[in-house]
Amino acid sequence: MHRLLKRQLKKFNLHNLNSPIPPNRIKELLSVVSQTYTELDEYNYTLERSLTISSEEMNRLYKQKTDSFNSHLQAIIKAMPDIMFLNDEDGKFLEVFVSHENDLYIPKEFLLNKYYKDIFPTKLANFFQKSITKAIKEKRLNIVEYDLKIYGKTRHFEARIMPVELSLQEKDTVIVIARDITKTKKTENRLKYIATHDSLTKLPNRFLFQKKLKNALKKVKKHNSMGALFFLDIDRFKEINDNLGHDIGDTLLIKSTKRLRNVICPDSTVARFGGDEFVLIIENISSKQEVKEIAQKIMNQFVKPFKIHKYLLDITISVGISIFDKNSENITQLIKQTDMAMYHAKSLGRDNCQFFTDELAKKAYEKFMLEVSLKNAIEKEEFYLVYQPQVRLKDNKIIGLEALIRWKNRELGAIPPNRFIPIAERCGFIESITDWVTESVCKQIREWNKEGYKPIRIAINLSRKELGKSDMAKRVSDIVKEYDIDSSRVEFEVTESALLENASEAFKNIAKLRSLGFVVSIDDFGTGYSSLSNLKDLLFDKLKIDRSFTKDIQIDSGDEAIIKATIALAKSMNLKVIAEGVETKEQLQFLLDYGCDEMQGYLYSPPLKAELISKKFLY
Repeated sequence: MHRLLKRQLKKFNLHNLNSPIPPNRIKELLSVVSQTYTELDEYNYTLERSLTISSEEMNRLYKQKTDSFNSHLQAIIKAMPDIMFLNDEDGKFLEVFVSHENDLYIPKEFLLNKYYKDIFPTKLANFFQKSITKAIKEKRLNIVEYDLKIYGKTRHFEARIMPVELSLQEKDTVIVIARDITKTKKTENRLKYIATHDSLTKLPNRFLFQKKLKNALKKVKKHNSMGALFFLDIDRFKEINDNLGHDIGDTLLIKSTKRLRNVICPDSTVARFGGDEFVLIIENISSKQEVKEIAQKIMNQFVKPFKIHKYLLDITISVGISIFDKNSENITQLIKQTDMAMYHAKSLGRDNCQFFTDELAKKAYEKFMLEVSLKNAIEKEEFYLVYQPQVRLKDNKIIGLEALIRWKNRELGAIPPNRFIPIAERCGFIESITDWVTESVCKQIREWNKEGYKPIRIAINLSRKELGKSDMAKRVSDIVKEYDIDSSRVEFEVTESALLENASEAFKNIAKLRSLGFVVSIDDFGTGYSSLSNLKDLLFDKLKIDRSFTKDIQIDSGDEAIIKATIALAKSMNLKVIAEGVETKEQLQFLLDYGCDEMQGYLYSPPLKAELISKKFLY
């Protein structure tokens, strides 16, 4: 029985119908049934009405939710800097989301349901299709970059292609998120340029040069061709910087760069290696003669003086060259060899070019071995001194000795000073050598004093590097004091060229030595650049005429004239004059005739060890 009817019957106690209903209650039963149907109709109406109202409310709520979702989605899309596509595996555009329509290659309505091949250039369309296929096949994110011309401007994009677990019409799909990275790319390219180019000359720097050289070596190996590497150094550039200022030096580098660009062809490279050094890579060389011609063109670029502000600078360069081919593999070795050739060019007087040779490599190795051996020469007691007498011409008496250092290595044999002193200067060993010589001279003076010999002055040569060191005068004077030697017994010889290394410090050292009572003489006079001014300022006690002039007496009238003028100049300034390298009686007579005070040379005696000097000349 319907539960509503049961509820009504129960209300009238008519729910128990097991016994017949009395006649007098039938009317009452019918009334209950009627009332029940009335209530059922009302209930159905109410239910239908409720359902209608609920459906409208639900539709309203659904619309609100939909509108809210679409609003949020549009807000997200507008805020999103990216373009988003939904593509199927064939490259069909199923959906497009973009905040700015002008970011699209073509309007959105023309993109939907089209394929990449229908819209983009063939090369780009194929690229995207391969990228989509790869992302789906590998089931992972695939990131690609591409260029696209939009409204006449080329823009750079990064696309992230992500496979999604969504199959439409039995085809796999991907989401493509494309971002305009044009500004980022420009910044990236700018930073890359800064990292690989010299800020002053805008040329490739050392890092990029090495990369280009490596590629050049690969090319010659692949094509069995030849190339050439040039190492260029501006001669005396440091002097320009020191005397005229770094602004002038920088301008010179910029102007030099412009001239070098005139020489190189499009497939060649010119780079700044550092400081005043440039490197050139020339590819596709046919012969050594062609390389020589290129080198001459390079050097010709520097024939014309450089006009910089008020200065007109005559500049020369030294050039080292190495030719490379399929057998050249090590760029470090190639650079080293070319650098070696450049320094060889400098050693030959600058303003020339030299090719790397095996002989150069051999000499470099020998120099390296000398450096290694020189480092321990003092500890191994391989140095020794010889002394050459200095004679007063008017009475032929010895008035002094010049101490000359010698080196005999156990493996390399006897090595002359002109080979090992420059190495000692370059490698920082010269201080310890000067100290050793000074101390050895002091020991010898003390020994001769003990043996009762008449006091004699000993001259010590100071290297050009040593003269420019701020502590030099104090260092050597402290050694002399330690041995209790009278400073007048020690003479220091300096060369004119040494004064140019560090003029200010050199003159301070000379003044300090003289104030302490040491005699200071200028050696190799006439071969330097500032002779007269140095003499005028009374920086020296004695002037030594270089052997290069003495040896040509009675051979070269020009050298004779220089010697005459030098002696006259020294006399006018109350300076003693000594000539070195005297080997013949004719040279001696010439010096006597023109008033030279002293001499030393093989005519009187070669350099000898201390024991022979004491036996033959001391009393």
